[in-house]
Amino acid sequence: MRLYLVLIHCLLCPALFAQQPAQTSSSTMASPYVDREEKEFNFFPGGKAEISIGVPGSLKIVGWKKGSVRVEAERIIYYETEEKAKAFLTKSPLRVRHSQTSVTIQTTKIPDPPAILEINLTVYVPGEKMDIKAKMDTGDLSIEGINGWVEATVKEGSLEARSMAGYFSGITQRGDIFVEMSNIRWNGLEFGALTQLGSITLVLPKEYSAALQLEARSGKITLDYPPRVFEGEEVLPDIIVNKASQTLRAAVGDGGAPIRLTTGSGDVTLSLKKE
Repeated sequence: MRLYLVLIHCLLCPALFAQQPAQTSSSTMASPYVDREEKEFNFFPGGKAEISIGVPGSLKIVGWKKGSVRVEAERIIYYETEEKAKAFLTKSPLRVRHSQTSVTIQTTKIPDPPAILEINLTVYVPGEKMDIKAKMDTGDLSIEGINGWVEATVKEGSLEARSMAGYFSGITQRGDIFVEMSNIRWNGLEFGALTQLGSITLVLPKEYSAALQLEARSGKITLDYPPRVFEGEEVLPDIIVNKASQTLRAAVGDGGAPIRLTTGSGDVTLSLKKE
């Protein structure tokens, strides 16, 4: 995201300089203003979190073993002057509202052009039991080590999930999906993720049990995973090909809860987790 902002900044700066009187050109920012904020508060496991980011950036949610929530925010803004950047951020603070069982996090509004704002947010929550609803307009969302009911939505950007349990629903309109499982099985109701345009990578440990439902509606499915052994014989899962689409429905290990992954346009890869 930072490279994207730098490129836009480089394109906008000539136009910005042309509009400014000669005597004020020296005050134009040559580099972004960066504001960092941290907040931590007590929080009971089993609570709920709702996170909404309406500006470009990134969101990382990490499950930890503490009975608290920690929010680390980095706001990067390009403005004509540092004073204007500070004034905008003062009027549009990061909003964190919480009790000991619920927390709501909302980002600041988008500044008027030619200013550019990016927000990178890292949120640590109790991982043993936590319900999360996360939404992003533009950026990359990653979530790790959460056991609970999780709904993650990204309009444009990648989605990454590692070491999850419980129930997971992830959707991105334009972006890749990366999923890495841990332990020996999916512990929960189901894991589901969908991208309308992007590739999907699923990484499983060698000894893992789940019911796979993989679909590439306009793409192919690639397997780099050991075959299942049934009654002493190796059994490779069947990939059903129907015109431009490919589908795989098969059990790994002893089977179990479903892992549903779908891409509207892109490829799906099933890989073995490296030890």
